[in-house]
Amino acid sequence: MADHTAGAGASISGKSYANPDGAAAKERYVYGILGLLEQEENNLVRIAERTDRITITANLSTKTAAIDLLLNVGGTNAVGGSTNYTAAHYLTGSLFTSGTGGDSTAANLAQAAMEGVIALKLLELDPARKLNPEKTVITRCTHTMASSGGSNATFSALLEFPIEVITLPGGGSILEGKVFLN
Repeated sequence: MADHTAGAGASISGKSYANPDGAAAKERYVYGILGLLEQEENNLVRIAERTDRITITANLSTKTAAIDLLLNVGGTNAVGGSTNYTAAHYLTGSLFTSGTGGDSTAANLAQAAMEGVIALKLLELDPARKLNPEKTVITRCTHTMASSGGSNATFSALLEFPIEVITLPGGGSILEGKVFLN
């Protein structure tokens, strides 16, 4: 499990519904962020001209969720020659907060999604961290500079995310990201 520390007042904690007093996991946090982004995309107004998108298709038989994410981002040169990418949220009315004092300081949900996927991919690249070395969860995680116009870059990710179906006390169920890292 990749540990995650949620900030005070964070919208997503990374804790399991099955064990709310247990440790938070980066895997559950990122799946929660991506799920919240899809929920907002389906319920909030999109800013005109934005082509950002997320689709999540859960397969309960295989207990995986296919996730396709595309965000318009701005790339800037940083001191020392590195490049920083920033995602402005493409929906109006989001109530997301990363909280204070935690692992994420993202200013908005789109930025949190990008940062979360990148953090998981960096952990996944360490073979000692993967519970199943033959399985790659994040098959695409790229920044691409645009040729011209609009935002100057995009961030795209493709994930085959393992999920768990958690039965809630009193009935119903919820999907959450399954731990796949050591």
